[in-house]
Amino acid sequence: MCQLLLVDDEPVLLNSMVDNDWESAGIARVHKAASGLEAAELLKHAPIDIIVTDIRMPGMNGLELCKHVQEHYPRTKCILLSGYGEFEYARQAILHGTVSYLLKPIKDEELLEEVGRIRQQLEQEWKQSLTSEQARHSLRSHLPLLRANLLNALLAGDGLAALDLPRKLAEYQLPFVPEAPCLLMLIRPEGGFGNSEEDSLLYEFAVHNIACEILSGRYTVWYGKDPFGYMCFLLQNKEKSDLRGNEPIPEKAAQLLQGKVAAHLKGQLSVIVSGWSGFPGELAGQYRKALNEFRKLPHSDRGGILHSGAARTQSRSLDCLYSPPSFQQLMEARRWEDARSKLDQVFERMNADRLDTEEHIMEVGYTLMNAFLYYAHMRGHTLLELSGQQLDLTGDPRLFMRSARVREWAEKLLASLEASDGGLEQRDGKSQLISRIHRFIETRIAGDVSLQTIADHVNLHPVYLSSMYKQERQENISDFIMRYRMEKAGVLLHTTDIKIYELASQLGFQNPPYFSKLFKQYYGVTPQEYRDRQTP
Repeated sequence: MCQLLLVDDEPVLLNSMVDNDWESAGIARVHKAASGLEAAELLKHAPIDIIVTDIRMPGMNGLELCKHVQEHYPRTKCILLSGYGEFEYARQAILHGTVSYLLKPIKDEELLEEVGRIRQQLEQEWKQSLTSEQARHSLRSHLPLLRANLLNALLAGDGLAALDLPRKLAEYQLPFVPEAPCLLMLIRPEGGFGNSEEDSLLYEFAVHNIACEILSGRYTVWYGKDPFGYMCFLLQNKEKSDLRGNEPIPEKAAQLLQGKVAAHLKGQLSVIVSGWSGFPGELAGQYRKALNEFRKLPHSDRGGILHSGAARTQSRSLDCLYSPPSFQQLMEARRWEDARSKLDQVFERMNADRLDTEEHIMEVGYTLMNAFLYYAHMRGHTLLELSGQQLDLTGDPRLFMRSARVREWAEKLLASLEASDGGLEQRDGKSQLISRIHRFIETRIAGDVSLQTIADHVNLHPVYLSSMYKQERQENISDFIMRYRMEKAGVLLHTTDIKIYELASQLGFQNPPYFSKLFKQYYGVTPQEYRDRQTP
């Protein structure tokens, strides 16, 4: 509620004003002073909102009091009373921040009405001030997120963000100079603290603090985290004389950062540093180059410092992922143990051959996801229905940052699908029989895999075996054998230098030309043409 101060050196008039019904005007408490000096002293101890003062007073007159209030209590409103209607008084009153100028004699009703109006004006200002303060507080609280979002928009090449960039830079308190050179440093944390999400956040927070401590001496630093989990530091020289674009790359700063993180956090960082480029026009292109370099950098090469655009050859394909029987074929046959062995083989080969790049991790993840989806849809269900878990790759691109996370995801999902199968393979003799047939063919493909040989292996009549297999698999055993041979041939032609006649022999063909003929019927090209097309 408002507090009012009445100031007049005439006691009768002052007491008359004090006796008004101020509560009706929204005034909670009324103070009085017989002079401007007394009023100035009272203002030191009471939170006065509105002052009603006469002009003509000894010592400090009303105009001088209004000036004092404007200088020391700018939120307090003054109403000036005067028995003179000269323009000069009104002009000076306005200069000293007086909000109302009333001529004496004034009726009590008029004074109450005017004070009530000023009170309403004050309340509106308080509300606006509160809203503005809340907005400033909200901006301060969300400033790191707003800065990171703007940086991500610029990294993505968002033209809309660049159009309004000067205003946003000022609003977000980022002293970056448009059109001046900038440098982008991308950091991939390679481990530290622990494996939980909370541990990762603490680790990144500590890395961020160390990096800013090292870099902020010479550079203006803008930090954000991109959708793939990389820590992004945009740098610009603080000294305008250095804004030329020919400064050395801060490799020593990156090395110092790696050393401090290793010493204090027991972790490792991989760092890619772009060249100097125009801000913000060339920033998105530099980011794409750095991102591409990271996708080719194996996690086993952790702790290095690379320059964006450095020549790096793409590692070879992870062929064991596609070598028959594929993971999808094993899933389709519900060969759970063999599927687990396939996972082990893929991830062990990935680590052994240093193919633990994000490109390969992504390739493995999506290939496995396709197999899981195919299996679920083949059985007439969604993957969620069969697994009972929301084990999806698409929600978080950072899943592809670590092969261990993809492996854990795949093993959990495989176990869920096996559990949903309810042990059918053990109960269903036909499913178990077909699995035995497939394993026999896969291990004996270079030898005799005729229908009679397979029938003898499983102790069934060839005619019954052929009929049962066709009914269960909607294809003949010979079709499966041919498909397995051709897929195996394709993988070997792509991944080895084996001679074509030796390849034909390994797949059970005694006549290489006949193998080449069947291969061309299957792929549309000869074995040599297929190999030439697969060679980079």
